[in-house]
Amino acid sequence: MSTQPIKHITPEPPDLDAVEFSDAPSTLHENIACERIQINTPFTQPINARSIAFDQSKLTNTALLSSTLPASRWTDCEIQTADLSSATWIDTRLIRVTITNTKLTGFDARGADLRDVHFKDCKAPDMLLTETKLTRVRFDHCQLTSLDLSGATIHSLAITNSDARNLRLIDAKIDHLDLRDSLIESIAVAPSQLKHITITPSQAPALARALGVRVIDE
Repeated sequence: MSTQPIKHITPEPPDLDAVEFSDAPSTLHENIACERIQINTPFTQPINARSIAFDQSKLTNTALLSSTLPASRWTDCEIQTADLSSATWIDTRLIRVTITNTKLTGFDARGADLRDVHFKDCKAPDMLLTETKLTRVRFDHCQLTSLDLSGATIHSLAITNSDARNLRLIDAKIDHLDLRDSLIESIAVAPSQLKHITITPSQAPALARALGVRVIDE
């Protein structure tokens, strides 16, 4: 049992103080730079564009369903009440981004780099974050069933008060993973990584069952 103090994972918030937002472009195309814009209308067709850069911008009440935005970059951004279901954002980079009350069903961000990212009240079953890098990332009050973090490099990640059943951590490299107060039944993780995971006593039986230990209530 570790006697080290529990490290609280606190993402740095986006730098949006005193930002005056401009209207968004009518469409998004490859290599476009979007700085200090606010998008608040749904796109009528899925967007397919590589290497878009968003800086100090907001995405609100917007649908980007089935969008394909590989290698996009998001810095100091807020995404609120959006629908990113079935979107494919592989190799994307998110730095100081807050994502709130957003649908992320089947969201595919393989190979992404997430730093100081905070997900709050999001619905994200079957979210794919394999081979990602995560530093100071939090999920609070999220639906994360079957979240796949296989092969990820997890420097500091908190999944709290969330439904994280069927969480996949196969071949993940974990420095610090806080799972307190989340549902973690059927978690898949290598025994060698357990020393880097923080849970509460009530979660111990679920973790034991995942490792093949018989837990019997007498």
